[in-house]
Amino acid sequence: MNIFQIICAVTSICLNLVLTYLILSKSPKKLGVYKYLMCYISLFEVYYSIWDMMTEPIVHSYKAAFVVLRDYNGSIFNRDVSFVLVCIYCGLFGFSMAIFGVHFIYRYGAVNKAFSERFLPGKWVYMLFAIPLWYGAWWAILCYIYFYFTDVTDAYMKDTIEYHYGIPIKDSSYIIVYFQPTGADGKPHPDPKIFFAIGCMWYMIISSMFSVFYFGMRCYWQIRKTISQSATVSTTTKNLQSQLFNALVVQTFIPLVLMYIPIGILFFFPMVMWELPFITEFVGYTIALYPAIDPLPNMIIIKVYRNAIVEK
Repeated sequence: MNIFQIICAVTSICLNLVLTYLILSKSPKKLGVYKYLMCYISLFEVYYSIWDMMTEPIVHSYKAAFVVLRDYNGSIFNRDVSFVLVCIYCGLFGFSMAIFGVHFIYRYGAVNKAFSERFLPGKWVYMLFAIPLWYGAWWAILCYIYFYFTDVTDAYMKDTIEYHYGIPIKDSSYIIVYFQPTGADGKPHPDPKIFFAIGCMWYMIISSMFSVFYFGMRCYWQIRKTISQSATVSTTTKNLQSQLFNALVVQTFIPLVLMYIPIGILFFFPMVMWELPFITEFVGYTIALYPAIDPLPNMIIIKVYRNAIVEK
């Protein structure tokens, strides 16, 4: 496994476990259910990092296709089981897409009581915890059904995988998104099933981005309005809301740079058969880096957590 991915995974596990401890032991009571949502996200990122180390994924694009592959040579898992591992790894990416949106929807509900009472009344708020599970399962199932390797894909990817990574094609297990397979006439033809599956994934990505930016902007204006107009809100509450939102703003740019943009590049260029002038292996690195960086805004910006760290 690449040393960079190992460092990111270990860092992520350590930081997210520390953050989970801080959330459970140092959070003010005003956080309410949000405390459990923050724990949910931190523990997911621990699991994501562990699975990343288990799977050792490599992301690579070539002409009209891209793959997420695993070198299973020397592993206890055979090619078919390794394929399932890669599908679950990709499903966790879909899970993370939903996490971003859910995070901002909850934050907006916390500052806008009318929205919360209408759409998240009582225990309905816990439905937000189920959305990432649905997205993750949906993403993994799409990979399992539509992106399975075959003799045709082995022949198509053999030279490029062996050239760039020195991995014999039969020692690799992978999901492959082959947008335009070569037909009997020797010309590429779009595969409707692949475009359907990728369309579902684009829906998940776009719905996540919409939730982040739409509810993020509404949350920003609602907090400004509440703080400026309400004389009854305590200074402590105002400061906490500002700190939570500032942390959330920073956490918006982390997935934008490390998740949305890289996956957009990976999906778009092979779809239109534009050969990238650089190796898309960087996508695997940015995805591994994301959970290692994501806990830092909460640990640094939220005062009660920062003070607890300084005291230790």
